[in-house]
Amino acid sequence: MSSPSTPSPSTRALRGIAITAGDQVGVSRDPVYVWALAPAPGRRVAIVSGGGAGHEPLHGGFVGAGGLDAACPGEVFTSPHSRQIFAASDRVKRDGGVLQIVKNYTGDRINFAIAAERLRARGVDVAEVVVDDDLGSEGHDVGRRGTGATLVVEKILGAAADRGLRLEELADLGTRVASRSRSVAVARQGHTAPDSRTRGFEVEPGSLEYGVGIHGEAARQTIDELAHTDLAQRMVDELLEALGDLPHGVIAVVNGLGGAPNLELLGLLGDVELALEARGIELHSGVAGTYISALDMDGFSITLTEAHPDWIGDWYAPHGTAGLPSPRPWDPDADRGTGPEDESGPAAEPSPWLRALADHFDDHRADYDDLDRRAGDGDFGANMQLAFASSVARAAGPDASLADDLRSMADAFGNDVGGSSGPLLGLVLTGLAEAVEDAGDDDLPAAVGEGLRAGMASVTRAGGAEPGDRTFLDALAPAVAEEGTPLDGTAVQRAADGAAATADLVGKRGRSSYVGDKVIGVPDPGAVALVQVLAAIVERITGDDLGQTREQAQRLLHD
Repeated sequence: MSSPSTPSPSTRALRGIAITAGDQVGVSRDPVYVWALAPAPGRRVAIVSGGGAGHEPLHGGFVGAGGLDAACPGEVFTSPHSRQIFAASDRVKRDGGVLQIVKNYTGDRINFAIAAERLRARGVDVAEVVVDDDLGSEGHDVGRRGTGATLVVEKILGAAADRGLRLEELADLGTRVASRSRSVAVARQGHTAPDSRTRGFEVEPGSLEYGVGIHGEAARQTIDELAHTDLAQRMVDELLEALGDLPHGVIAVVNGLGGAPNLELLGLLGDVELALEARGIELHSGVAGTYISALDMDGFSITLTEAHPDWIGDWYAPHGTAGLPSPRPWDPDADRGTGPEDESGPAAEPSPWLRALADHFDDHRADYDDLDRRAGDGDFGANMQLAFASSVARAAGPDASLADDLRSMADAFGNDVGGSSGPLLGLVLTGLAEAVEDAGDDDLPAAVGEGLRAGMASVTRAGGAEPGDRTFLDALAPAVAEEGTPLDGTAVQRAADGAAATADLVGKRGRSSYVGDKVIGVPDPGAVALVQVLAAIVERITGDDLGQTREQAQRLLHD
């Protein structure tokens, strides 16, 4: 919360900018701006930029050698005023003049223009580069907005200025880079307004705002949410159409808008590279991260810039800023020692039984994740989905025996799934597969019970868990812990009752142990999942219908 006497978010952030830059950045509090303390000595021209706060690390994080000479932050999503821009420019001006890099917004254009007039009145040469790359605002009378390409322009011009280029040369270079750059952005949710804590705009689940701006503007188009690969292809297609002929290939920037995790952004960069390759466009370099945010907007932008020989070297040049990326050349044909991505042939069709189990955990991934989130971290559903997808990929064929399917599951859980529950379930399935392989058809219920008991012992040896610790053992132990107990419908019902009883336990193992009695009332997701697996095994062995027990376990997902 803030009061009239509390410094604005923009002003408060200045100290943090200075700390992250070490001894490279100075701070002025009235008027507000930051400037480079140790610019490259070969610079003839100072580069100044700025814009509303809420886009960090833009622009303050881009100040330093190889970047900007000064940056002027306005209030949140508000342009800086001309006094800031004038004072910052006057401090860092050089004999060769001042180059302004301005995003194409009315407030920015006006205030930078006024500052430029004041500087010229003092005999300072001033030139301007306008960044206007956003496809989401194509066709407006005021022109396209300046968004993700600002990073590319400021990185390239910072390096070019260090090489000693003159004012007119820098202005020409920047204008060319901006003209060969286009961006498009999407969002799953609007930003949170700092004062009211309300959303800038709401997006329905399963939808995307396509073509959003960086100031909380909703897009003109709402689309159904797409898989990342499909979304990247759509965005790349639009960017390539706008850029036209690209004989030199491209630079790609996948930029987070504040709420997108780096894991997602890095995956998207890979998707962009594949989309470009499929369209015959060479990617020379790519970066992914949050460079131009919109507070905490849950979304990202993709920028493509032609990798022209006139400026690609400046894109790679080193710098001394806290926030600019350090791009590297990308060679898709380089041997990185990873081997082929897929050395196997087509996977065999799984048995209907294994397919049905995999479909259950695919269809209910979100339910298991949500249950796990209330009891710990929230990844159980994803891990089960992965385990069964791997089980299907390892399938012995449509006519596989129960032993074959259990072996496929054991190998998948044991070798392809991380975390704790997955590998420990792999131990149970390994014991189960071995017991079933050695049994005759008439002995299967007893053999399965014996195999499950062997698996329980392996889990305790490997992970230390015991019944009562709030794990899947609390479903398994009631079912078959007693020596000689077969796995049948009655045993599965005991497992379901045990899974329900985990809602009354405090976790002693796994991540639920970190949250204490907050898990009371929430069943353990591993125990619930185990009931579904045990029910499927009994149905396959005996032909009995355990639908009622399955439904009981299913209801636990929503308790």
